[in-house]
Amino acid sequence: MLTAPNKDNRPLFAAKDIKPFYLEHGPKIFPQNNMILIGSIIKGWKFLTGPKYDGKYLRQVIKEKLGETKLHETLTNVVIPTFDIKNIQPTIFSTFKAKKYSIMDAKLSDICIGTSAAPTYLPAHNFQTQNEDGKFHEFNLIDGAIAANNPVLNNLTYFMSH
Repeated sequence: MLTAPNKDNRPLFAAKDIKPFYLEHGPKIFPQNNMILIGSIIKGWKFLTGPKYDGKYLRQVIKEKLGETKLHETLTNVVIPTFDIKNIQPTIFSTFKAKKYSIMDAKLSDICIGTSAAPTYLPAHNFQTQNEDGKFHEFNLIDGAIAANNPVLNNLTYFMSH
C-alpha cells in the first residue's frame, strides 16, 4: 500500500499512516469474542474447520483503499511473495513480471488480500487475471511466508535469477 499511487501520483499511504490504519481497522479485521467459555469452544471448533476470521472487512477496506490500481502502476519496483494453495507452489508477484507478462498484472488489492491470508486466521483469496489474448489465469492465494518467510532473502534470490 506504500507504493500505490494516489491521484497526484504520490504514495497513497506514508509510513506514518500504518499505525493509525491498524489501530482503526484492526479490531474490525480481527474481532474479539468477549464470551470466554463459549469463545474458547468456538475457537477450538473453528481451528478444526477453517480460518478464525472471515476476512470480509479486510477485503472491503483493502479494495476500497486500492481500488482498480494494478501492480504495474506501483511507484517503485516491488516483489510480493504469495503461495498458491491450488497449485501448491509459491507465486511471486513483481513489477517486472507485471510489465512483461500481463497475466501477472493483478490488482494490488487482490495481491494484498492474498498475501495477508495467514492460514488458520484468514481464508485464501481467489481471483482471476486476463491477458491481452483473453486467456484467464486463476490464483488461489495465501500468505507468502508459507514458502518465503524471509522476504529479503527471497527478493535477493528472485532478482539474481532474473
